[in-house]
Amino acid sequence: MDFFIRHICPTGAFVCSAIMSWRDIQTREVIDRELAWLSFFTIMPTAVAPESQTLTQGALPLWMQQTVTLLSASGGALILCSIAVLARAATGKDLIGKGDLLFTLAIGFMLPCHYSPLMLCIAFLLALPFSLTCLLAQKTKRPLPFIPFLAISAFLMHWVPTSFIGLLFPSW
Repeated sequence: MDFFIRHICPTGAFVCSAIMSWRDIQTREVIDRELAWLSFFTIMPTAVAPESQTLTQGALPLWMQQTVTLLSASGGALILCSIAVLARAATGKDLIGKGDLLFTLAIGFMLPCHYSPLMLCIAFLLALPFSLTCLLAQKTKRPLPFIPFLAISAFLMHWVPTSFIGLLFPSW
């Protein structure tokens, strides 16, 4: 079971993210089946070994520890949803797709607790030069595929040691 949690789940999440990123670049759509597999691979380590993913050991009942873990993993998706609602109110258009929100929610489960908002910030920073280049180079406006930036950011956050992230972002 440990091999499954440490190797199969991250590899499966990486493959699903790569497939979803490619599809987002090509067609700007998210397939439910791919999102379900990504969710499976990111949620399964918490479901199989909940004691390794929770915030407080033993101080709270298991169901409450898992609820806190769920809320901390969904922080990036909640922030992105807030940005989407504000952008919709300001422009009258959907500037952030539902697939981006669901991908952010699903991939947040693979990160250490409360790193999901930081993952979202890094994704925005990665997307900024690309979007500015596209804006300056093209006369037609095409929607930006955001899932590749979210995937790169999530896997950077997953594979970079948390001690290094703590050095870069001391408040996290």
